[in-house]
Amino acid sequence: MQLAWLGTSGLQELALRCARGTRYTRDAVLAIDGVGPLSDAPVFREFAVTTPVAGEVVVERMADDGFLAGVPLGPEYGDRGLLLSVTERRTRDEIDAFAAAFEKVIR
Repeated sequence: MQLAWLGTSGLQELALRCARGTRYTRDAVLAIDGVGPLSDAPVFREFAVTTPVAGEVVVERMADDGFLAGVPLGPEYGDRGLLLSVTERRTRDEIDAFAAAFEKVIR
């Protein structure tokens, strides 16, 4: 139903907003000391990072600040991997607040 309502140009705009939000979020999170990309492959909506703190701990601490941080990745990533996701609904202010909280919880 949503796809029919959006139409071709609306779907294209939605995808572009997702791509821009993902890039902005990825750049903001990767600018934090200790955070690195799990892969250098192109991303759309989701990307994985490594953190100096276990993924489960990051998720718990971010929840305390009111953020859904992502999905912790398993032991094959040393328990330091985290899958993050961005939708078209996130504003720059929300992403900036997320990145600031993310930096706080990994310190």
